[in-house]
This record gives sequence, C-alpha cells and structure tokens, in this order.
Amino acid sequence: MAFFKLSWVQFYKDCLYLGKKIKESKIKIDKLIAISRGGLVPARILSDFLTLPVSNIIISSYINLKQLKEPEIIEVTEVNLKSKSILIVDEVSDTGKTFIRTLNYFKKKSVKNIFTCAPYIKPRTRFVPNFYQRTINAWIVFPYDLRETYEALLKEEKNKEKAEEKLSKIGFKKWEIKLLNF
Repeated sequence: MAFFKLSWVQFYKDCLYLGKKIKESKIKIDKLIAISRGGLVPARILSDFLTLPVSNIIISSYINLKQLKEPEIIEVTEVNLKSKSILIVDEVSDTGKTFIRTLNYFKKKSVKNIFTCAPYIKPRTRFVPNFYQRTINAWIVFPYDLRETYEALLKEEKNKEKAEEKLSKIGFKKWEIKLLNF
C-alpha cells in the first residue's frame, strides 16, 4: 500500500484553496455538516473562511485501515435543516460510500440544497464531490492521524521496530515516532 503523508501546512493550504473555490461559486450555504471524524478539521477551517456554522454526523467507514462493507451512521446532531442549503464536508472521497450514505440521509430531511466537498478525492471514487482540491492515489496520512496510523501499522507488522521503520519511510519525523512511544 502506498502512503502519502500530509503536512499541516499543505492540508491547511488545500482547505483554504477549496474554500476559495466554494466562495467563487457564489452558491448560498446556510450550514456546514462535517462528516465526523475526518471532516471535522476541514469543516472548521471552512467555517472560519466562509463564516458558516458547523454541525456534524458521525459515520464509521474504516477500522484499522480496513474498509467496512457499508458506512454506519453512529450519531447525528439534530438541527432543523428544513429549506436550508447545506455543504457536507469530509476529508476525502475514497470510495464515495460515506458521501452517498450521508446524502441519502439528508435528502430525507427536507433540505433545500445539498452540496458536497472534500479537500481530496481518490481516482477510484464512485462519488466526486461538488468541490475538491486534489486527487491523491495513495492512503492519505493526515497530520491528525499519527497515533491511529502507528497502531494500525503495529497490528499489521506485529513488530514495533518494523512498524516504526515503516512510519519513517512514510515520512514521520523521529520526534513524532518518539512521542508515539511515551
């Protein structure tokens, strides 16, 4: 499996450029809906940039780098969205299943307009959001996924040294790996 480790700076820039695209489109949005957990950080950045409030939906799609057959809705922040225009935000459209599941949920809520965005998409996705910034054909390691990535590699490798060696090859700095072992 190929990995692509994002820095905070690159992630932030990609989110801001995504926000610029959304702003330039002139669409009217009343609320952002973050697909939690991954969509929380880009939604927060977009919330600041677009001056919009954020709610969230919690959906589980992966466990230890392994994709579930169908994304599972765990929890939804109930707000009145009747006749509102929403922008659903996730960090990546990998297969597109999470976006599709979320869209189907909100279509039943009398929402006026539904738009979608993610900073990143994969080439194989079945769902391309209305707005995205880049296509990446690798497992994306987000700057906030360090521990999660380490634990998944540890389970896969079954050896601490091999897992740490793989982290180093992915682009983890020595200080990051050291902090994972406190």
